[in-house]
Amino acid sequence: MLSVVVDTYEWPEALHAVLLALADQSDPEFEVVVADDGSGPDTAALAEAWRAHLRLTHVRQDDEGYRLARVRNLGAREARGDYLVFVNADTVPRTNFVRAMRQAAVAGWFVAGKRLFLDRELTGRVLADKVPIQRWSFPHWALHYEDVRPLAALTARDRRRPGREGLPEFVPHADGYGFLLGVSRADFERVNGYDVRFAGWGGEDVDMAVRLHRAGLRCGWPGPQATLLHLWHETRKPSVRPNDALLAETRDSDRVEAVAGLHELESAR
Repeated sequence: MLSVVVDTYEWPEALHAVLLALADQSDPEFEVVVADDGSGPDTAALAEAWRAHLRLTHVRQDDEGYRLARVRNLGAREARGDYLVFVNADTVPRTNFVRAMRQAAVAGWFVAGKRLFLDRELTGRVLADKVPIQRWSFPHWALHYEDVRPLAALTARDRRRPGREGLPEFVPHADGYGFLLGVSRADFERVNGYDVRFAGWGGEDVDMAVRLHRAGLRCGWPGPQATLLHLWHETRKPSVRPNDALLAETRDSDRVEAVAGLHELESAR
């Protein structure tokens, strides 16, 4: 079983687009865990409605600020799959996404991804009209070249795939390991999941990648069918980033396990 853990916070329209795409997958053998970082009743109602169409579990934590690391651990704890795929609820998966992720589940590897960024106008049309962008082929996206970037994210030129030896491993643009991470449950548990000390924006994804590498794993790219379609939204990165100090601590250590991660979450049940 493959588990797709979708983290979300107070944007049910985008979550609906993601779940619509997941219900449209060519490979149906997976489950969905909606990992909710404190959204209101609209998100809960949406998740409940989608349970009629997907194998779906909704887990929620109280709204105490941005706690992505913790809510992803909550989602992983509830997931039943032996391979975990973490995605954000502002990134729509293509129709062959699950198939591509299953093929990329190679022992000794984890995967990160690429994104196609939609502009504000196209995002508005997609959400308002429920446009099935997950089905669009490369030629269709090429017709919208002025509304998206970069089209190269949809091509197969990058050969840094899991299991291919003799090639450098994949490093996502700007160390963006957060919007897509595929990892076996065994390896996720081995590094004790995400470090919940990372609260507020940024750093928890790179911290995870550093520790997975230190555990002996390599990183690959699952291919263009796994490229996620990123919906436009306002982005405000904080000028003060205390998580940078936590990440520096991880880099300077020899730790593989999160200081406060999945195991600590279990003991607090």
